[in-house]
Amino acid sequence: IPPPVIHIESFSEDSISFSLKMTTNIKVSGYVVNIYWTFDTHRQEKRTLIIEGEKSIQKVANLTAHTPYEISAWAKTELGDSPLSFVHVVTSGTRPASPSLKAKAINQTAVECSWTGPRNVVYGIFYATSFLELYRSPHNTTTTSHNITVIVQRDEQYLFLV
Repeated sequence: IPPPVIHIESFSEDSISFSLKMTTNIKVSGYVVNIYWTFDTHRQEKRTLIIEGEKSIQKVANLTAHTPYEISAWAKTELGDSPLSFVHVVTSGTRPASPSLKAKAINQTAVECSWTGPRNVVYGIFYATSFLELYRSPHNTTTTSHNITVIVQRDEQYLFLV
């Protein structure tokens, strides 16, 4: 079974359009696509798409300007799963400036996080007790505001990233 062909149809500041196809006569029931990107070299993010059917053109929106993305895909066929194929693309535009984060303990289990940055975007707040945990499996939440109160365990020191 050959890997699927991923072709970038177009990209903009906040979206990528791509097509998927197989160069074989084997019946394809669908595709699994993962889109990966990294924030601040500490946290890799992933979005997974399950796509039904043989041929497909997909548009992924709500992306960040001037950010490298890796798209991987494999096909589900009547004979089993295909090998992975990969493609890399960098969205156009200018990447937004990193927010300036301030974290202040309110009490032993609550931390008030506030930051600067553009309006009308979604912010991800990641926190953990070590850099390794911050990279591999942090606690996280999202918000469209510029501040949030995070509940943490008492008697622990935390690292925060927005």
